[in-house]
Amino acid sequence: MDLFSSSTIARQTWELENNIVTTAADAADSSSAASDAIFYYDEAAQVKFQQEKPWSIDPHFFKRVKISALALLKMVVHARSGGTIEVMGLMQGKTDGDAIIVMDAFALPVEGTETRVNAQADAYEYMVDYSQTNKQ
Repeated sequence: MDLFSSSTIARQTWELENNIVTTAADAADSSSAASDAIFYYDEAAQVKFQQEKPWSIDPHFFKRVKISALALLKMVVHARSGGTIEVMGLMQGKTDGDAIIVMDAFALPVEGTETRVNAQADAYEYMVDYSQTNKQ
């Protein structure tokens, strides 16, 4: 890819302005265990963290957000599909210290208007089913 193409410059500018950091240590080493460690889910640690609730003491506890490429792609596609109408969805992930890690996102089957989106019983049922299926 040309290092001076307008799309490359635009991407690099956006990454700099938004403090984008790639978590993979090296593009050639992206299959290493180190780059996959972010996806490891320690249920005991998550339960302990949720019981401690440090965000209830400090409302600015979370300082960083890490979003997987897949989750970001799903969010953008869903947002674009709504056009000028609002959309609604959920993000799934975990916490790691002062970071929220978004590993997946999914759209909700809701009816939207120009001013609001209302989640009805169908959307609530869909959220539960989707979450339960992902846990299996």
